[in-house]
This record gives sequence, C-alpha cells and structure tokens, in this order.
Amino acid sequence: MTIRDWLGVSVIALTLTACGETEPKNGSAEILASKQKSLAQRLKAACSSQATYDRLKQVAFDEAIRIRNADPVNLDTLSTHSLVRVENPVVKSRDETLDVTVCSGRFVLQVPPGAERAFDGKRQLVADIEYAAQAAADGSGLVYQIKGAEPIIYRLATFDLRSDTYRSKAPATEVAVAQASPPPEAKTAAPPPPPPPPAASPAPAASPTARPAPAPTQAAPRVAAAAPSFNCRVARSRSERMVCSSPQLASLDREMSSRFYSALSRGNEGVRAELRRTRDSFLRYRERCPDEACVAQAYRDRMDEIRDISAAR
Repeated sequence: MTIRDWLGVSVIALTLTACGETEPKNGSAEILASKQKSLAQRLKAACSSQATYDRLKQVAFDEAIRIRNADPVNLDTLSTHSLVRVENPVVKSRDETLDVTVCSGRFVLQVPPGAERAFDGKRQLVADIEYAAQAAADGSGLVYQIKGAEPIIYRLATFDLRSDTYRSKAPATEVAVAQASPPPEAKTAAPPPPPPPPAASPAPAASPTARPAPAPTQAAPRVAAAAPSFNCRVARSRSERMVCSSPQLASLDREMSSRFYSALSRGNEGVRAELRRTRDSFLRYRERCPDEACVAQAYRDRMDEIRDISAAR
C-alpha cells in the first residue's frame, strides 16, 4: 500500500471516529484535514524522508562493523562518501498504540567512484528490505530495524581500504580505498554465513567498582508492550531476553539506541571510535546483570556515557 493509499484509508477511519458517520459535520473537516496532514508527515518521516535513508545507512554500516569486529575507520570512510535511497517505499502496517510504522522498498547503496572495484565493479548494491520505525522513548527521533539487507551488510563487512584511491563527489576530496579482502573464514566458505545475532544496543563500559553478578535465575517471560531496538525473535543472550520481556527495558533500549546513532552521525572519527569501543565493553557488563534493575541502571549509565563522549569529556 502506497503512502497515498494509506492516507485514503486513514482519512475514512478518522472521519468515522471523529463524527460517528462517513459525512463530516460542521467544523470537523478542518480537524480531519489537520489529522490527515499530521499522519502524512509521520508516514513520510518514517518511510521516505532523507533522515530515514541516512539512519538506514547508519544501521547497515554499524551492523557491518559489528560483524567485522575490527577497526572500523575504513568503513566509516566509505559510509561518509556513500549515498542511500529507497526505491518505491510503501507502508505495510501502522500501529498507533506502539507508534510503529513498518515500510518496505528497494534499498540502494551507491558507493563512491573507485570503490566499485571492491564490489565486482558495481557502483550500486541493492536489496529488497522491510524496515520498522518506532519513536524513541525520549522523543529524540526514530529507531529502525531492518530485515533483508544482509547481502549488502555482509559485503560491507568484507570491505577493506589499503592502497588505491578514489575521488568522492565532494570537490578536491581524496580517500584511500582498496580491494575487498574477506576474512579467512569467508574465503573458504561458499555460502555466506548465517545472520549473526542482532546488535544489541550499546551500553556503558564496565566500571572497576561495578558489582559482580551472581548466577542468574530465569524469570518468567512477559509480553513487552513495546519493542526494543533489536529483533526479539532472534534474541539469544540472557540480557537480550530480559529486555524483550520487559516494557521498561525495551523503552530504555530504544531511547539509548536513538541517542547512540544520533551521536554516531554527528561525531568525528574519534568520537565514533570511542562510542563503538565502549559499546563492546557494556555488552559484556550488561550480560553479567542478574536482574532487570541492574540492566535498567546499565542503560542509564550508558546514556550518560554517550553524552560525555559526544561532549569529548
């Protein structure tokens, strides 16, 4: 369903809700027009705005860096000079209660001139994706999950910059780039590896005074009222399952993820490197948490840490 079609259905629903009938009464037309405009803006922001494309690119590159588990400076450079768009974005569903919009479209990543030699001569990497946008708990923006972009993400994870050069579209800008160099295990395996566990949201580095966690007891699962920033269907670790079962932790996870990606997009190379380094430290710390209170505090500490790193403290 295109955004225009979705708006048509939504206007009928809004009319029935506001008026109790299909014909608007006096004064209701302006209210419905305002609601239609607001809905159109939300759908565009979620599915087809430039901010959406920038965030989808950031999520894809960040996942590739997580898979690669190495110095991300080269991928950061490639990300800076690559462009992303989504062709034929459509609204698949909209949950007003959770404020979640699910969209689909063709994800197109255009790499800068010269970098195509690392991608079999292709300037564009393409995949059909489904992406969900949910408002961050702190109102700072939208948090995204992507399905279907794995073929592009795994290609990015093998990308390496070494000797050659390419010229970006920015005037007089040259960046070092080289052939893709897959990790040893990727060279010997014909099919791509199965999708890894989702990147759990970044969180605070372990403090020397952090309390050790005793062996956890498995709590009875609960149905969360809102989704975290990662896909709970493939949650594997104990702390991820805890987040997926708790509405409070899911909300904190979304808020922290939104702050992380916002800081990542605004920061320089040093800030981005520090954000990623401290994220790995927290994931280990969060996994040692024995209960939800510990995980919740870890998220709050991580948000403070993201703020301090962004301020270069």
